[in-house]
Amino acid sequence: MLKLRKMLKSDLPFLLEVRNDESTRSQLENDSVFTLEECELWYDTLESEWYIIEVNNDKVGYIRTTLDGEVGMDIHMNHRRRGYASKAYKKYLSNKSFASLWVFETNHAFNLYKKLGFKETGEHKLIRNRKYIRMEYNGKN
Repeated sequence: MLKLRKMLKSDLPFLLEVRNDESTRSQLENDSVFTLEECELWYDTLESEWYIIEVNNDKVGYIRTTLDGEVGMDIHMNHRRRGYASKAYKKYLSNKSFASLWVFETNHAFNLYKKLGFKETGEHKLIRNRKYIRMEYNGKN
C-alpha cells in the first residue's frame, strides 16, 4: 500500500541518496550534488511541506513542494518503473485545485504528467541545452 507522510529530518540521508544520483540530477534544473550538512541547513529553513513516499513501509521516493504550488517527485533508482510516481501524484493531487511543475521534454515522466491532467503553459527555458517546460494542473481538468 502506498502512503505519503511528511518528511522528517531523519529522512535526509534517503533524500540525498536519491537526489544526488546522476539519473535524478540529470532531470532537475539544479543538478548540483549536496552534502548532508547543506541539506540539514536547507531543511531547517524549509517553509513548504515535502513528503516521503512509502510502499509497505519502505521509502521509495519523495515529493517536493513549494508554497506557490509547484510540485516535483523523485523515485529511488531501485523502485522506478513500478507505477509509484503515478499513484503518489494521484494521491497528492486528490485534494489540490492547482499545481505546477517543470519537466524536460525528453523526460519519460512528461507523458505521465499529461495523463495526470497537467497541461503545458507555453512557458519554457533552455537548461543545459535541453527544453525545460512548465506545466499546470487545475483541479479535475
